[in-house]
Amino acid sequence: MVPSPGVSPDEDWNTLQAEAEQHGYAIGPRFHDVAVPVPTTYFPCSRTGRSVYTPPWQRPGWREVERLIRGGFAEGVIVLDRHNISSDDDEYHAVIKHLGERYKAFVHLVIPEEPTAPT
Repeated sequence: MVPSPGVSPDEDWNTLQAEAEQHGYAIGPRFHDVAVPVPTTYFPCSRTGRSVYTPPWQRPGWREVERLIRGGFAEGVIVLDRHNISSDDDEYHAVIKHLGERYKAFVHLVIPEEPTAPT
């Protein structure tokens, strides 16, 4: 879990817990992802940038989620939104595909994906 801006981690845990209960999921271990998955931020009028992005499979929380799913200790993962997995579309879809096809695991988003605009 990555805490939402301006919200305490406890509020996010409560949201996840309520969503899990509404769908009949039992919650196991909780992971707080300290590597916030957002792209590099550049500051105007500055040559400095601040990169805080780490791909999901390099973050300890996601590695542990996969370990638990792989070991049969979890059937899936519930997260607030897709950006808790990855802000990069290809990477996000690769994670979903990997967990679904390899382990038959689910990924539940509390805040559903934004619909894709018709082209």
